[in-house]
Amino acid sequence: MVVSAPNVTIRNLRVEVTGNPEGREAFTAIKTSDPNTKLENIEVYGNVVGSAGESESWELPSVISLGEFAADKTNTFTVSLDAPSDAKLLSKVKGLQVQPEQLIAGQNRLTLTTDGLRHNTILYGELMVQSSVSRRIYITGKALNNGVTQDKALARSKGPAVSLPVPINPSDEIIAPRAADETVPNMRRGQRISIKELGSSQLKIIFEHQSGARDMDIDSYCFLLGENGKVSRDEDLIFFGNTEAPNQSVKSVSADSNSLVLIDLNKVDSSVSKIVVSYSIYGDHAQQNFSMVSSPAIRVFCHDKEVFRFELKDLSEETTVVAAEIYQYKGQWKMSFVGSGYRSGLKQLCESYGVNVE
Repeated sequence: MVVSAPNVTIRNLRVEVTGNPEGREAFTAIKTSDPNTKLENIEVYGNVVGSAGESESWELPSVISLGEFAADKTNTFTVSLDAPSDAKLLSKVKGLQVQPEQLIAGQNRLTLTTDGLRHNTILYGELMVQSSVSRRIYITGKALNNGVTQDKALARSKGPAVSLPVPINPSDEIIAPRAADETVPNMRRGQRISIKELGSSQLKIIFEHQSGARDMDIDSYCFLLGENGKVSRDEDLIFFGNTEAPNQSVKSVSADSNSLVLIDLNKVDSSVSKIVVSYSIYGDHAQQNFSMVSSPAIRVFCHDKEVFRFELKDLSEETTVVAAEIYQYKGQWKMSFVGSGYRSGLKQLCESYGVNVE
């Protein structure tokens, strides 16, 4: 975004650099020729150049990974962050305390303390760094009964803070074309198809919607389930805090500001009999639900060609929806279009599949 006029106010936006820019100039999100340009409620992925109230040299880690730690105990981590200017810290990570709540110009030492989280709990969320604009750092970790009680310093790292999860592999991304309705079949709730008939074991599922409330994030969550309908390990939940399965059979990436799921059925472990693709409104905003989302739908691609579209209709107070299930039946993979919504949100869905999330 380039601002060349004086007395401009920019408000209520998230401005992001996309692709793989090289060099300081290419990584500029906002550039203004008027140092008095006002930035109100702005989040950036990239540099802000020319604003009197914002440093051009922020370098923050994209993700702070706490790794595995002891369940039902207090764990403490410390991490060093360099700040070119003062900034506030706002933790949005449930089950984690972050101190101090203010960065000062120079090197800062943060203390991250976990609550007594239950076994198999995946800790994830955002730490917002707020100067004249906001930047976010994702924090992830796992509580395990056999985990070691931690009291350690984390490795120091630098890099641009991101406002969306970092894409796994840019070559895997697609910008989904808008095909005419009459050329792509619209599937009905409960309809099933044989993936073998598509002629490919590789699927791309993109979630789209036309509008939503400001500051509403809708993320994909994929569950890899065994015959008992449960995950067998934490890594079987694929989301922005764990973006790919260990064997890369399922990945979650960001494509053209939409959530994209990549599935290669030839790589799926033999212990996995079902893959559940769901979407949830992120955060604890009680007032946000799918009644505020216009025209939500998933689009299914094979070889970058759109083969099916499924509109997620009749959602209102729900905050989470299971869009589709890919499952094995008599040795063959099939796909079922579900469209079931849940008012209780992501937590209940996770627990029903054997994952505790706080």
